[in-house]
Amino acid sequence: MLPGDFFKTAHMLNPEESALLVVPSGPSQERLTRLAAGEDGPPAIGGPRPDSIPPLTDSIPPLKGRVGLETNFHPLSGAALLSQEPELPIRWIWEPFLPEGGLALLVAYMKVGKTTFAYALAVAVAQGRPFLGFPTMRGGVLLLALEEHPREVRRRLSRLNLGPEDPLYVHEGPLTYTPATFEALRGFIREYGIRLVILDTLSMFWPVTDENANAEVIRSIKPLLALARDTGASVVLIHHERKAGGEDGRGIRGGSALFGLVDQALLLDRRQGGKDTQRVLRALGRYAETPRELILELVGDEYRKVGTAEELGLEAMKTKVLAALAAAPQEVARLAGQAGLSEKATKKALSALGPGVVREGKGVRGKPRTYRQADPDSIPSQPHP
Repeated sequence: MLPGDFFKTAHMLNPEESALLVVPSGPSQERLTRLAAGEDGPPAIGGPRPDSIPPLTDSIPPLKGRVGLETNFHPLSGAALLSQEPELPIRWIWEPFLPEGGLALLVAYMKVGKTTFAYALAVAVAQGRPFLGFPTMRGGVLLLALEEHPREVRRRLSRLNLGPEDPLYVHEGPLTYTPATFEALRGFIREYGIRLVILDTLSMFWPVTDENANAEVIRSIKPLLALARDTGASVVLIHHERKAGGEDGRGIRGGSALFGLVDQALLLDRRQGGKDTQRVLRALGRYAETPRELILELVGDEYRKVGTAEELGLEAMKTKVLAALAAAPQEVARLAGQAGLSEKATKKALSALGPGVVREGKGVRGKPRTYRQADPDSIPSQPHP
C-alpha cells in the first residue's frame, strides 16, 4: 500500500473492521405485511414517545482495544507558543533560495536548461562554492538521475570539474515509488550527510496518472515533503512547465496543489528580448529574502549572474538618457521624449549618472531645472581598486 492510501471499501474490510460499521436497518418483512394490511399505521405526529426511542449509544458497537482512541491533536496556547525558545535563523543550503529541510520545485520548459542548472548547483554544494554569487552550505549531494542517459550524467559532471573527493552521489535509471524506496532514501541521506537531493524528473518518479487531479498530487508529494522535513535535506524536484505557460506559478504543469505544497518554486525561462544564452530565474515562495528575479547568462555548462532585472533596466535607461544629453541644457520632458522613457524613469537615470550630468536651474517658475552633459575634464576620475 502506498503512503496516503488509507481508505478501504467495505468489501475489503476484515471481520473486525466490519464490526465497527453501523449499517441502518429497514423495516422487517413482518411489519411490511402489517402495513400493507392497514394494521400498523405511521406513528403519530411528533414521532414515537421519547421513552420508546433506544439510546443512540446502544446502536454503536464498543471500541475494541484502543482502536480510534489515538490522536495527534495537541494544541498550544499562543502564550505557550511565544514562551518557547526564540526562533533560530534559517539555515540555507543555497542562500537565500533553498532552506534546510525545504521542498522546492525547479520548473522550466523543455530544453531551456533546467538540468544544466541543477547539475551546476549540485557540484557547487558538493564543493562548498558560491552559486550565482550566493553562498552554499558544503555537504553531500544525492542526484537521482531518472531521465538522463548515464553517459550524459558523467559528461556533465566532468565538465563541471567534479573531483573524486567531492561528496556527490548519483542514482542512474528508474526508481520505484514505494515505502521501501523512501526508507532507503532516508537511511542514505542520514548515513552520508546529504544536504541536497535533486530528483530529475518528478514525472519519471511519482505514480500520478492525472497530474491535474489535486488529490492524487497531494498523496504523491506528501512523502517527498516528509522526506525533506525528517532528514533536514533540501529536496529539489525538477518539473516541466505547461505549454501555455502562465504567471505567478500558473505555468507549473499539473494541479495547483503541487505549487501549494512546496516551500519554493524556481522558474527558469528564456529572457525575452535578450541574448539566446540569457535566462530569467524567478522565485516564488515563503521567504522574503529570496530575490524575486535574476538575469543569468549560460556560459558553456555554467550559469553566471548578470544582475537583477531592475539593475539591467537601470543600465539600459542610463545608456538612453546619456545618448539624449547634449551640451545645451534640456528639461526632463524633452530628454524623456528623446530617450523614449517616462519622465520618472528619466529622472531615475539622471540621478544614477551622477557627475556625468550638470544640473542647472532651481526647478521653479521661470527657472526650470535643466540637464546637460558635463565637460569630460570636469568629471572626477574613478580611483583604481
